[in-house]
Parts: sequence; structure tokens; C-alpha cells
Amino acid sequence: MNQTFSAGQVICRPAIERDREEIGEFCKTIWDGHDYVPEVMDDWLQDSQGIFAVAEYQGRAIACSKITLLAEGQWWLEGFRVDPKYQGLKVGSLIHQYVDEWWLEKGDGLLRLMTSSKNKSVHHLCERTHFNKLYEVRGYKAQPLSGRTHVFTSAASSAQDLPPVVAFARSSPSLGITNHIVDFGWRAVDPTQAGALEFLFADLPGFAKNFFWWRNDKGLLIVWDDFDPEEGKYTMGIGVIACKLEDMSVLLMDVRCLAAEQGKTSVLWLAPVHVQVETALKQAGFSSDWDNTAYIFEKIHPQLSKQYEPPS
Repeated sequence: MNQTFSAGQVICRPAIERDREEIGEFCKTIWDGHDYVPEVMDDWLQDSQGIFAVAEYQGRAIACSKITLLAEGQWWLEGFRVDPKYQGLKVGSLIHQYVDEWWLEKGDGLLRLMTSSKNKSVHHLCERTHFNKLYEVRGYKAQPLSGRTHVFTSAASSAQDLPPVVAFARSSPSLGITNHIVDFGWRAVDPTQAGALEFLFADLPGFAKNFFWWRNDKGLLIVWDDFDPEEGKYTMGIGVIACKLEDMSVLLMDVRCLAAEQGKTSVLWLAPVHVQVETALKQAGFSSDWDNTAYIFEKIHPQLSKQYEPPS
């Protein structure tokens, strides 16, 4: 594809170093000034596998979007931002079209994104660019709880230990709710796909310590860590929670104990909207302060789609 895409006076192109200040400026108005994008721009500008793009208007960056490779054949669209001062120029559509076309040319497999259930404009963009809604999530939190942690044992110390972990996750009823797609730090990935966990092992230092068997292989837990330097808070994020649905509330209670042992401040799960899951969460002392939910969308690359076409 061309290095730039122009529609009228708006030009979409790969981000460069000089865009940093302008992106940081309009991100100050997003999420009450707590937007994460300024904190990750160093990594995004240096990412040679994905794309970090901006929309430029009259010489200024007024929007941005990022596509990141999470695992082989699994991509994530994130950091979709438009300066609130520039409405009515269809900037969101232009930057989305630009990164989507980049992925169609350079990418493969599956491209996913997450957006608020109230963000109708993004829903319409997804529909126009052939994304399908997969499922709905709501964020739940709980405080750590002193108690038993001997019910957890290490599940993987190296990538060589992963085959039984993947097999267990693939057959788990709880992961079947979302077709095995789970959250690893506000990014949706299918850990049962070939190479996915190996990719995470290589990408995240110390990730091996976050794999646990629960109660003699009755369940599987994989967590991710998050630290808020401003508030000094350490969160245990739930990635994979694989078990029978009737066992989930007990496993979630034990996760709170594990978080306490590790000195975490809270436990977070972007849980699928599902009656049995929500019941288990409430029984385990989790609650949500979200006033809406979030949707996970997915797009299949045309090359992958051909694999599913019936023979002529």
C-alpha cells in the first residue's frame, strides 16, 4: 500500500517521532487524563512488525491507531484516538481504513479489537470493514483475600511444558464460552492456537511464573500483572481461567487468596457476559463498577477465509 493515504486535507501515514507531542496533547482529554497511549509510544514507534499510524491535518497529527502482532496470525487493533477538537472530518473512518488496508496487505490470520458497547460509531466502522462481533465482556474486580494457596502448583516453567496446558485449555467448558479467546492485559488472544503461548513466553519476561494448575489439575489459571506507578497499585489480571462452570466460584475465591500471597492490590477479570460466569463472580466476591460493557470484534484475513471455503 502507499505510505500515505489522503482524503481531502487529511493525510494518513505511519507515525514518526515528531508526532509524539501532538498525540500526547490530545490524549490528555481522554479517560480523564489517564490514557495509556503516551506511555507506550516509544514501543509503538519502534515496532517493526505492526503499524502505528496517524491522521495529519494542516501539518498536525489529530488521530492515531495501532495494529500489534500478539501471536502468530493474531493481531490486535488498539490506540484508536481522534482529537475531540476535529470532529466532522470523518477522521476516525480514514485512520481506521488506513490501518485496516495495511493489515490486509501486510498481515494475516485474524485481527481483533475491543470497544465500548456504547461506541456506535466504531460499531458502524466494524460493520463496514467486515468485522464480526464475537462476544461481550464486563470488568470485575475483587480484593485479595488471606487464605489457602497450596491448591495452586506451577503449570509451566518453560515453553516445553506448554502442550498439556494448551490441551487442557482447549477442552475447557469455561473457555468454550468465548471460543477460547481471552484477555491478556486488555488484549484479546486465543492461547490455544499454535505458537500463541510460546509467543507470550518470549515477549513477556517472567511470564512462566504466572501459569498454575489448580487442585490437582482440576483447573488451569494463567494471570498477567499490571502496575499503576501513579497509585502504586499492583493488579493481578485473569487471563485464562479454565475449569468446569460449577467449579468457577471456588477457583475465583482461591485466585483472591493467590493475589494476597503475591502482594497484589486487586484482582481484575474482563469476564464474558454469561449467566453462570456472572453468578460465579458474585459468589466469589467480585463486583463491577462498569456502567456498560465492551464488545470484542474480529476480522478474518481473506487468505485465511479461503481455507474455509468448500471445494468447487
